[in-house]
Amino acid sequence: MRQALLVAALAALLATHLGAASAAAHPANVAYARITIADAEVAVDLSLNLFELDLVLSLDGNLDGRVDAGELATRRADIDAYLRRTIGVSASGRDVTGQLVALAPGRSGDGRTVLDAKVVFRSERPLRDLVVRCAPLTELGADHTTLARIDAAGQRREFVFRAGAVYREAPGVLTTARDFLQLGIVHIFIGYDHIAFLLALLLTGASLAAVVKIVTAFTVAHSLTLALAVLGAVRLDPRLVEAGIALSIVYVAAENLLATRRDGRWLVSFAFGLVHGFGFAEVLGELGLPSTALATSLVAFNVGVEVAQVAIVAVAVPLVHALTRTRLHVPVTRLASIALLSLGLVWLYQRTLA
Repeated sequence: MRQALLVAALAALLATHLGAASAAAHPANVAYARITIADAEVAVDLSLNLFELDLVLSLDGNLDGRVDAGELATRRADIDAYLRRTIGVSASGRDVTGQLVALAPGRSGDGRTVLDAKVVFRSERPLRDLVVRCAPLTELGADHTTLARIDAAGQRREFVFRAGAVYREAPGVLTTARDFLQLGIVHIFIGYDHIAFLLALLLTGASLAAVVKIVTAFTVAHSLTLALAVLGAVRLDPRLVEAGIALSIVYVAAENLLATRRDGRWLVSFAFGLVHGFGFAEVLGELGLPSTALATSLVAFNVGVEVAQVAIVAVAVPLVHALTRTRLHVPVTRLASIALLSLGLVWLYQRTLA
C-alpha cells in the first residue's frame, strides 16, 4: 500500500511539471456567439478560446505562453481576415460585407483566456432570405462548435453551429432538440474529467445491480443540479465547480487504492454527481437561454449526456468484468487508479493554485 501511494505521489509530481501543457491543450471546444439581426444589419459578438486561436494563427509573437492585447493589436488584420473568412452573412443569395469593430482578450466564467470580438455585417437594403455561417476553429476538429443566441424580430433563439452548418430561419422544436441532444453527447466525449470520474467509479468491478445504482445516482444528482443551475435557482462559482470535479476524481481514485469495501459507492456517485451537474450547466448558462426554449434545450442536452454516459458504461463494464477473472485485475486496477489520481491532482492544482 505504501509503495502504491509513493508511486502515486511521484506520478502526480511528474504530471504537475509536465501536465500543464496537456491540460491547457484540452480547452472547452465550444465558442459562444450573440447574434443580433436587425433590418439591415447583423452583429456577431463572439467569445472563443484564445489558446486555440493561437494554434491556428500563431499569435504569441514573444513565445511567452500567452497572447496579450498588444499581440492582438499587432495581428488585428490577420484576425480580421480569419473571422470574416469563418463567419459570414448572405441575404437574397448575395454576401454581406462584414467589419471587425471590437477585439480584446477576456476571461470566461471558469477562468480560461478568451478572445472577445465583434463583427458587424451591414447592408444598404433590408436583409431578406438571410443565411448566417459561424464556424471559427472548426479546422481543429469536428467537435468544435459555436453555441449561438440569436435575437431577431423580438424573439430569442438558440442555434448550434458546426462545420458546414448555417442558420437560415427560426429552428423548430425538433431541430432545437436535435442540436442540444448532439451537444450533450459531444460535451461528455470531450469532457475528459467527466469520463475519468466515471471510469474511476467503475474500475474496481461491481455487480450489475451495483453499477445500475452508481449510474442512476450520478444521473439523478447531475440532472437535479443541472436544472437548478440553468433555471437560476442555485449558482456556484465556476472555478469552485471545476475544482470540485477534479476533487471527485482524486477522491474516488484514492478510495480505489485505500478502501477494502465500497458498499456505499452509489452515495459517492450521487454526492459528486451534484457537482458535475453544475459543470454541465455552465455550457447552457453561457447562452442565457430564453424561457420559451429552455425546457427543450435542457431536456435534450441532458438526454445527450445520458446517451454518452450509457455508451461509456456499456464499453467499460464488460471490460472490467472480464479483467476481474484474470490475475491482472489487481495490478491493472492499481495502476489505472494511480494514473487517474495523478490526473485528478494535476487538474485540482491547476484549478485552484495555478
